[in-house]
Amino acid sequence: MTLVGYTVEATDGAVGRAGYEGRQVVVTDADGERLQLDVNTVARIDHRTHRVYLGVTRGELRPTNRR
Repeated sequence: MTLVGYTVEATDGAVGRAGYEGRQVVVTDADGERLQLDVNTVARIDHRTHRVYLGVTRGELRPTNRR
């Protein structure tokens, strides 16, 4: 599955742009930092609008998933 260039949305707003490596979604945020997310954090993908929706907040991503 190709997610490159998709917009990533947490439950409380935009996170960044998506890529995909193995079983991880790689998100580049507005500051250019990369976050690696397990695919289990993905709630749904809308291929029509090119958006990946996560089942977590932005705050939940930062402390545990920084690379």
